[in-house]
Amino acid sequence: MANIIISTLGATWEIIAETVGFVNYSGRDFYQNHPDLKSIQKSRENNFGLDESDELWLIATDKQHSDRFNSTDEDLEKIKQWNRLSGGIIKNIRIWILSGVDDIVDVVDAEAFHDLTLRVVAYAKHKLKEEGGKMFLSLACGRKTMSADIQDAAYCFGCDAMIHIISNGKPVSFGADVSCLDKEKVSNIFPLCLGNYKANNIFSDCPVPPFQDVEYLKVERSRAFLKEVRERQDESQFFYTSYYLMGNQNGRSNFRVLYTLDPEHISRIQNMRLGVDIGKRDEELELLRRLPKTDLHCHLGGVLDAKGLIDVASCYADDIENEKYKNECFREWADGLKKNIRKFERPVSWKTWREEVSSRLNVNPCLVNASFLMAFDGQEDLLDAINFGALLDEREYCGVGITQYEALGDLQGSALLQAEKSIRRTVQILLEKAERENIVYLEIRCSPFNYVYDGLSGQQVIRFICEELEKKPNLHTSLLLIASRHGKLEKIKHSIELMKKMESDVLFKKYFRGFDLAGDESVCTPAEMRGEFESILKDCRNITIHAGEDAPVKNIWEAVYLLNAERVGHGLTLRDNPDLLNKFLERRIGIEMCPSSNFQIKGYRDNYLPNSKNRDIYPLRMYLDKELMVCINTDDPGISRTNMTNELLRAARLTENGLTLWEILQLIYNGLQLAFYPYSKKKEMIHDVEMKLGQLIKDGKL
Repeated sequence: MANIIISTLGATWEIIAETVGFVNYSGRDFYQNHPDLKSIQKSRENNFGLDESDELWLIATDKQHSDRFNSTDEDLEKIKQWNRLSGGIIKNIRIWILSGVDDIVDVVDAEAFHDLTLRVVAYAKHKLKEEGGKMFLSLACGRKTMSADIQDAAYCFGCDAMIHIISNGKPVSFGADVSCLDKEKVSNIFPLCLGNYKANNIFSDCPVPPFQDVEYLKVERSRAFLKEVRERQDESQFFYTSYYLMGNQNGRSNFRVLYTLDPEHISRIQNMRLGVDIGKRDEELELLRRLPKTDLHCHLGGVLDAKGLIDVASCYADDIENEKYKNECFREWADGLKKNIRKFERPVSWKTWREEVSSRLNVNPCLVNASFLMAFDGQEDLLDAINFGALLDEREYCGVGITQYEALGDLQGSALLQAEKSIRRTVQILLEKAERENIVYLEIRCSPFNYVYDGLSGQQVIRFICEELEKKPNLHTSLLLIASRHGKLEKIKHSIELMKKMESDVLFKKYFRGFDLAGDESVCTPAEMRGEFESILKDCRNITIHAGEDAPVKNIWEAVYLLNAERVGHGLTLRDNPDLLNKFLERRIGIEMCPSSNFQIKGYRDNYLPNSKNRDIYPLRMYLDKELMVCINTDDPGISRTNMTNELLRAARLTENGLTLWEILQLIYNGLQLAFYPYSKKKEMIHDVEMKLGQLIKDGKL
């Protein structure tokens, strides 16, 4: 039985001695003068015990003598000499040399060396399986590509320990007659073990190309074994995907990285239920916050919480002071309001109150609103208490209806965003929150004409928004224009004309992704909008329609068949038409569900709220079971007092028996698939999310 150290051989032979001296120490200890010898000894005991190495296998290029480096043969002789003078701590030294490759300078050479490394490690694994013994791999020696090759071999064929030598940057050189380093030199390095690697089962029957049983072997360049390994890796992805999709009670695909996990890990993710036990709320929110997310349904006019409202209102501070200077009535009103803000009583309608004060004081309504909000600086809780009242209790903020819900947002949107600075600041706040909640893709929808009452043009509003999006290149973002049901149909034509005017604008072309039809569904049905939408359809623009939130399923049918909706906002009444539901499945039409606003407007059962048991059942579970393309979104996070992390938990809370972590990841995956984003960029974005999830898995956080 033999234990084997396998290492590449790079520019300096001394690292080989440092590696061997770490594993084999029962004779004279190479690190006996190290200032942190106790840590080194503890690492040895934990990872090697008494399992010292009998053999050293080296993998090297056919390095010839140069002014910079010794030849491969010279380095090999120095290693052997050092071994002899150290008491022969290694019984057998073997070397595989990639014939004709002096140094790795191109892809062909790199892949040939990768192939050789995989073959040697696979051969050692095969040999040890027959004869017994352990395999230790070293990352310490050679170029970064060589270290990567060793690590890839460990992922494929496993190892009992992965060794690395950390240096403080100072090169350590010594003669072959040195069996241990003095204190000064040994202090510059630190050996460590990175643990063991399990062999991947897909290589258990992989045919290993045989080698001649000699100590010195030159090997011709080949990529055949590397090709075999890569094909098996690719096939394993399809195998695991097919296996778990067919055997796991549904046909929905999920992130590919999940299918690379072992069955026990997959089972844990599929059985971890969230949104059931209120005692686990904080723990579950922390888990969900770590996940990369999307938000495809977010209205710019409803994103501000109390702190954000005060922040944006302060953009008007100079305008307010100027108005105070020339308008004594306004000054007295504003100063008196601030002094007596705790006595303020919420009016029945913010809009009516604002217009009345504006008319009485002869001042811009926007400044009235901003002055009012600034009076709460440092008292955000008081502002919330006045605006939301009893609805601060989420048990009460349930089933209030669309009219009362929208009224809670009357302090923001068009009431506040009437200047460049306030529009820009609102977008900045939204993007800052998106980054904090780990959102990787965000679609912002807005009605530019809502923000032009004080002299701005629709083009300016869009440009302000796009310029702010441009400042966050690491956050994928898109802009949707809202064609509103409110008011005259002529406004939709204005939105289309605005799009036409801005088609030559570079930033607009970069961020504009399509149209949304929003607003009270009772005002105007999709059928009545068909004529105005023809121009949008002719231009092949992306279309999402608010439908089935608080209206019959007929509106959803019209959105799909008359307006060619690719996604539907809310879609809560879709369950009332099984045939239409099947059409959603067949055509992969997306459903943008917004759990908090759905709960607050319509009222549904919530696992955390016993008083909601008699309410209707949220249709999310039904849609998931039917394998529909559902994603979760915030809608109006400021009005709903929510964020994207909370929305995922709320989705679980509104689902009987909660949602599994697998299902939550499925909802996130659906959001990426449904994004109105260029195909090539979407592929890159999904790949990046896969990498982030992979890192979470590696770090033990998923």
